[in-house]
Amino acid sequence: MRQRKAVAAEELLQFLYLTPVGVVKFAADGAVDLMNPAATALLMPFAAGGDLGNLFVVMAALAPGLEQQVKAFRATSGSIVDQQWLEVPEGPETLILSLTVTRINRDVYMAVLSDVSRIAAQDRALFADREKFRAIFANVRDYAIYTIKVDGGIDEWNPSLERYAGWLADDVLGQSLAMFWREQGAEPRSVDDLLKEAQKTGSVNTEGWQLKRDGSRLWGDTVITALPDETAAIRGFVVVSRDMTERKRLDDALQRLATVDPLTGAFNRRHGDACLAAEFARRSRDNKSFALLMLDIDHFKAVNDRYGHASGGAVLNALTRVCRASLRSADTISRWGGEEFLLILPGADDSAAMVAAERVRAAVAATEVSTVDGTVLRFTVSIGVATPAGGDQADLIQRADAALYAAKADGRNRVKLSA
Repeated sequence: MRQRKAVAAEELLQFLYLTPVGVVKFAADGAVDLMNPAATALLMPFAAGGDLGNLFVVMAALAPGLEQQVKAFRATSGSIVDQQWLEVPEGPETLILSLTVTRINRDVYMAVLSDVSRIAAQDRALFADREKFRAIFANVRDYAIYTIKVDGGIDEWNPSLERYAGWLADDVLGQSLAMFWREQGAEPRSVDDLLKEAQKTGSVNTEGWQLKRDGSRLWGDTVITALPDETAAIRGFVVVSRDMTERKRLDDALQRLATVDPLTGAFNRRHGDACLAAEFARRSRDNKSFALLMLDIDHFKAVNDRYGHASGGAVLNALTRVCRASLRSADTISRWGGEEFLLILPGADDSAAMVAAERVRAAVAATEVSTVDGTVLRFTVSIGVATPAGGDQADLIQRADAALYAAKADGRNRVKLSA
């Protein structure tokens, strides 16, 4: 039995001497009873004359309050110092030691020392990165940067979100990301769909009108990026939104210039042609019917000659207004050229198209227009109606045009259906 105890003690000593952290056994007055090689290597640079006999003396410069902490500890056992970091200037770099002191029993204490310089450097780098990103989040302009939980709940607020759209912490924390699209009816896609795609691909981009705190709105370009943890599981998302309202207004203005007739506000011929091609494609794909109405203002040249081009422009504008008021929002009104207009009616057959055409014709005939000199005049239109009958786009336009001229030949202010 005595021999086994001696072997166990020898094995314990060997373990302590080989362990890579410093271990010091000492008494209440600091007298060192045992010190392994790792502790010796760490403490020798601070031992005057190489004397490591008293831990308090050796550690006086590193932990000047250690002796008082040990003496003030009244419990018979327990932790006195728990992983206290001690900075040791060492040339251009700083050595960081971690110190833990535990009371084992009445007069036996143990100190554990380890070099945590690399961990400290990593922590400092992480802290610097966190501070850098915090500064970016807080001071970025024209952007909002914040984080959300896996379920889409907003879990961080910073001043960038207030500058972006006026939102305060109490407004957004805990709320769904969908709140920025709520009440506008403009959420481009559901938040659940966006988060699922971000989880699948790493990030997702969406663009659309977003709600500001004051009830107004901005055009936001938003990127949602998944944030994985160390196991690659998604622990949340970072959201970056940029205010693109001015760009949106410019794009809309350019789009308007490219597609809208500047005089009447109706679509121009190029866009009307594109809409007609889209209806043919839809008919081919989904077998959806549609109708084409070709309008021409009767005796328009006489209006220009008698009242001038400004009055002629007033007549063209009046026709556009009447068409908008008489047709559905899904119908397309384009100025085909001069006083000729093309109307596209999705889903309409011959019967529905004739009803709509007659409604437009009657509304035009009842419209009064004031000329530049104050004269009130009325005008009429002739309308040709056609629906696809196996031909192509050019064939449909030709048939509607033929029906239009048939209406004119029949006395004008008429509606004619293509044969």
